[in-house]
Amino acid sequence: MKRIPVYMMLIFSLAAACEKQVNIPIPYDGDKIVVNGLLQPDSLLYIRITRSQPPGASVFPEIADAGVEVKAGGQWLPVQRQEIGGKGYFVSLAPVAAHLSYSITVTAPGLDTAHAADTLPRRPFLREPFAQAGGNRVKFLLKDLPGKDFYRFRLFSGEKNAAGVVVPVKRLRYRFDPSYNNSFTDLITNNYLESTLIPDERFDGRETTIVMQTEEMNKAGDYLLLEVTGLTYDTWHYMKTLEVQNANEGNLLVEQNRVHSNVNGGYGIFGGLHAAYLEIAIK
Repeated sequence: MKRIPVYMMLIFSLAAACEKQVNIPIPYDGDKIVVNGLLQPDSLLYIRITRSQPPGASVFPEIADAGVEVKAGGQWLPVQRQEIGGKGYFVSLAPVAAHLSYSITVTAPGLDTAHAADTLPRRPFLREPFAQAGGNRVKFLLKDLPGKDFYRFRLFSGEKNAAGVVVPVKRLRYRFDPSYNNSFTDLITNNYLESTLIPDERFDGRETTIVMQTEEMNKAGDYLLLEVTGLTYDTWHYMKTLEVQNANEGNLLVEQNRVHSNVNGGYGIFGGLHAAYLEIAIK
């Protein structure tokens, strides 16, 4: 049997002795109400209410008996609790309207009252989609109005349903091609992504050409569905900080960031979004 040299055993023992478990204290403000609800025009409002837990927890208990009051343009918007997919949601009895501002108040025994408010952003203006068979680029025009706007971009493979409408099938991975537009030179990356969050700082008030380079080649006869979603500042900031946190999860060399919340007295997001879609037939 081959013997391990004494000096190697000494190295192993020293290496083991150098290992030390370090507990990093993370401040916790105590249990609070967590509100999660996104406002989408012409859709019912689904609100998930849970109780926060100390850092490291994986289960967040639902607050089934929470008092939930929603106002739309100053008028009460009735909600009722429903079980959907094994989870409880407070669901509005009427769809969200694009021209109204919304607020929510949530109460629960033993917890601080939580308040939040937001409105709906402008719907993005999209036109002239183009994707050629045998290529891997998708081009379209986005008309941005003056003023601060925030966007989320997603691209789906699609198929036509019985009504002749293209519906999403699978989310596709893409990256922006900055060679077609100077507004996207800071987005150069070798990584293909399923979603991108962008403010309009580089193209505010202008119509801009956007080109996506897809990971897969375009095939003749297939359909794509482009989704560009307008976001309010709170919704965009929440999604952006959540994206950063997920990317840094488990990396002890990076300072952990706090996910943005617009819920006073609690945590979570109650924010608006407004999606626009373009059907793209590949020829």
